[in-house]
Amino acid sequence: MVIHLHGCGGLGNSGKTNATMLAEAGFIVFGPDSFARPERVQTCDGKRKVGIGPKGSYGRIIGMRLKELERALAEIAEYPWVDRDRLFLFGHSQGSNAAAAYNGGEFKGRVMTETRCSRGYHALAAEPALAVFSAGVPWLRGRAVKCLDYAGTTAIQNLKLPGDEHVVTRVPEAKPGRCLS
Repeated sequence: MVIHLHGCGGLGNSGKTNATMLAEAGFIVFGPDSFARPERVQTCDGKRKVGIGPKGSYGRIIGMRLKELERALAEIAEYPWVDRDRLFLFGHSQGSNAAAAYNGGEFKGRVMTETRCSRGYHALAAEPALAVFSAGVPWLRGRAVKCLDYAGTTAIQNLKLPGDEHVVTRVPEAKPGRCLS
């Protein structure tokens, strides 16, 4: 099973693309909808590829996303068929920053797409992780990918893809079964 944390746009286009890719790879996908919360504010403008919202709202939203992840973990614990030893975390964009910031040890591994690890990387040092990002994605706007700082001291691997696709699961080199070098 994979817990999928969507990006700042919600479960729409990129959320559906990522969840479909995971399902086609054979995973059961559990994807909490962050926008089901009445107090949830929009923090991005997908057309302009910029962050929006009140100053300081991003940190508060990441805190909300971490609470959503904790609730998802509590909810799946109610299902006896879930193998807790084979649980993975997948986050995209804003959801990947929450995935990187999560410090629990429940996961067999985590994948974070289009993350900068902007709130740090807090996984257990031995937990396998993959941070995937596109070299020219407009959302980065020349800002450093902090995930690179954790390579060598943790089990995180970083994969920089060519191009500027924000939903990296659309990039052929990121598809399951492809050889990545």
